[in-house]
Amino acid sequence: MLQSDFSSTSTIYKDTSPAGTLCYIDPEYQRTGLVSPKSDVYALGMVILQLLTARPAIAVTHVVETALENDELACVLDQDAGEWPIDEAKELAYLGLSCAELRRKDRPDLKNKVLPVLERLKAVADSAQRSTSMTRPTPPNHFICPIRKDVMVDPCVAADGYTYDRRAIEQWLEESDSSPMTNLPLTSRSLTPNYTLLSAIMEWKSTT
Repeated sequence: MLQSDFSSTSTIYKDTSPAGTLCYIDPEYQRTGLVSPKSDVYALGMVILQLLTARPAIAVTHVVETALENDELACVLDQDAGEWPIDEAKELAYLGLSCAELRRKDRPDLKNKVLPVLERLKAVADSAQRSTSMTRPTPPNHFICPIRKDVMVDPCVAADGYTYDRRAIEQWLEESDSSPMTNLPLTSRSLTPNYTLLSAIMEWKSTT
């Protein structure tokens, strides 16, 4: 079992047999038989690269390195995970590669280097999620009044068969006898409430 006290500058190495898949085991363990906190950093780096790309651990470091060198990281990112913020994805990719360095001494310190980056990236992700949740989704087109270009409050059907917000169509009819949609004369100024559409709009508002 690996023991590490982050509050201390000393590192305790154990001569033990770590369990796990070969691709995640510290390469230096295979040479020295010793594990340390940097062994966990190596495994973390491999996990980060796999989370970014959804590729097998074998050769994933080469794939990401090549993509970064050619400025083509977006091409190897996991497309099923959605749209990646490229700057943050690059930073995470570089972090993963540094953690997965073959030599233990070249890997960053978990407490002082790795965790601060992960915490900052998490804060960015949390902020983006809050911003997205506060943005109301685009309403369906048939909820929009053709005159006001906004979601209808009191939808009514006019003589031309189109639905408008009552206040908007009443103001229109004060100045015109033609249809706002077809520009043809209206046979009547009567307005019929569109209760079905009103119900759909109210339901949409209650869930957004």
